[in-house]
Amino acid sequence: MQKTKSGFQWRVASVLSAALLSVSGLALSQSAFAAPGQEVTMQTLAPLDTTIAGERLEYLSTAQPVVSTEILTLPPQTTTQWMTHPVPAYLYVLQGTLTVEFQDGQRQQFSAGQAFLQSRTHWHRGRNDTNEPVKFLAVFMGSKSVPVILHPPTVH
Repeated sequence: MQKTKSGFQWRVASVLSAALLSVSGLALSQSAFAAPGQEVTMQTLAPLDTTIAGERLEYLSTAQPVVSTEILTLPPQTTTQWMTHPVPAYLYVLQGTLTVEFQDGQRQQFSAGQAFLQSRTHWHRGRNDTNEPVKFLAVFMGSKSVPVILHPPTVH
């Protein structure tokens, strides 16, 4: 059985490609995009189908799909709040080394030029344990009615 992409999945793929190209300064290496006598190059990133926590990539089924994009900067020696993401989240590290820490203490590091799918069901937080800023692109593939980040409830 052959799987096909829905219109939403094609739109998500197009938006992700355009976002990465515009942020990283990469250009497509197909002759149809190059002016006569000019050369363009392309850096292909690994295809991703599981999150860093081993969860299978799944797209939301929604009547109101939306792709949200953010560029975040973590100053040196900064840690974010704990969070989960109810929608798929694609991250691309633009500068520095981002550490993702899970609630069980496990940590994974991602350096400039690396991309990954963020965990959706495991509590995690971002860390910059270095003395240089960390900058990354976060692309959330969700629905207009669904938040892209959830934080644990606070107890008063």
